[in-house]
Amino acid sequence: MDKKAGAERVSAEENCSGKKAKVTAEVTKITLNVNPKLLECSGCCSPLVPPIFQCANGHITCLKCCADLKQRSCGLCASERTGCHVWGRILGGLTMPCSFKEHGCTETIPFTEKLAHEESCLHAPCHCPIAGSRPYRGRSLRDHINMEHATIQYTRVTASSLSPLSMRNDEPARLVSLGSRAVFLLVVDRSIPSGRALSVIHLVSDPIEKEDFKYKIEVHTRIGILSVSGSKTPSVGRLTTTYQAGASLLVSDIVWSPQDSPVYLELK
Repeated sequence: MDKKAGAERVSAEENCSGKKAKVTAEVTKITLNVNPKLLECSGCCSPLVPPIFQCANGHITCLKCCADLKQRSCGLCASERTGCHVWGRILGGLTMPCSFKEHGCTETIPFTEKLAHEESCLHAPCHCPIAGSRPYRGRSLRDHINMEHATIQYTRVTASSLSPLSMRNDEPARLVSLGSRAVFLLVVDRSIPSGRALSVIHLVSDPIEKEDFKYKIEVHTRIGILSVSGSKTPSVGRLTTTYQAGASLLVSDIVWSPQDSPVYLELK
């Protein structure tokens, strides 16, 4: 009797394994057209990346938004939210073409790796903050400037010292070297009506070069000294969107002149 029951149990297990194998073999991929907005966090509007959370009213948020709010209730409707494992599994299985397919990228990438891929995709159109520049592909901004803007002047400065930059009235930018440590770009935006905006960025060719530098831009004008400073100079490898300065010094043409408005820059 025991032998018969054992044989039946083994037979049932083999039958179950056979069904699982058949189901696995019959799994096929499907293609869906989905509005990308549905795959964005309801809080920060960034592409969703597991772990994901959902409230009773259907608001889906990412881990960062939940950590920032430091509470279990939804930041949009105040209802309680819990982990949404189904969404995590769905996103984990999604793949999509690179957004720069039309520019030559043939990669098909997991949805959860989309942002990381596109930040380093060599087919991404890159932008240069120097006035009159056209989008380019592949190179870092630092390499692009060295190759395409050879006329941009270069100034060496000393750390923690307010150094003068003898800039011409029509000068669009200035490369600034902090010894052998780093290279910066002082950008002069002349799109400002009746004036200009000065900002600075740290040029890096590799992410490991990123380092925090404090900065101060100072302009001596006809009406006095104008200045702006920051505790962290933005590090830029490539600009995949048009340049938007986080902080800049606005100087009106009324108070600026090549003789009366020397520019000073301090980096440390």
